[in-house]
Amino acid sequence: MQKQAIERSVWIDAPQERVWQALVDPAQVEQWFSPGTPWELSALGVGGRLFVRDVDTGGELYTQVIETYDPPVRLILHSEDEPPTVTDYTLADENGGTRLTLVYSGYGALSDDERAARIEQDSVGFGLMLGNIKAVVEGTPLPNPQGF
Repeated sequence: MQKQAIERSVWIDAPQERVWQALVDPAQVEQWFSPGTPWELSALGVGGRLFVRDVDTGGELYTQVIETYDPPVRLILHSEDEPPTVTDYTLADENGGTRLTLVYSGYGALSDDERAARIEQDSVGFGLMLGNIKAVVEGTPLPNPQGF
C-alpha cells in the first residue's frame, strides 16, 4: 500500500532558530495550536513527550513523542494514538526567512471512507495551523484564534 500523507508548507519571515523555538517551546505551541490549552514537555530531545495534562486524572492527553530532534532543521513527532500518526517538520532557509514544511501521516489503518474524511479535515486544519505558526513567529494577530 502506498503511504498516504498530507504535506503543507509556509514561508515565515524569521530565521530557522526562531521558527524552531515555536515548534519546541510548549508555551508557543499553546499559542499557535490550541490557544488557552497549556502544553508540557518532559524533555527536549529524542524520547521527550509533548502533551496536555489531564486536569481530572493528572495523566497525559494528546501525547506526541519526539522521534527525531535535529535543531533547527528537523523535528519528527509520533502520537500514542491508535492508529499512531507521525508529524514531520522540516525547516529550510529560503529568501531571508524559513520554509516550514509539515508532512503528516498515519492514515493506513483507517477504512477508505474514514481515511478520505480525515485527510480532507486534516488538510484544512494543517493549513490553519501553519497560518497560526507564521503569525506567532512574525508577531502578528492569529488568523485562526480558535486554534487547530
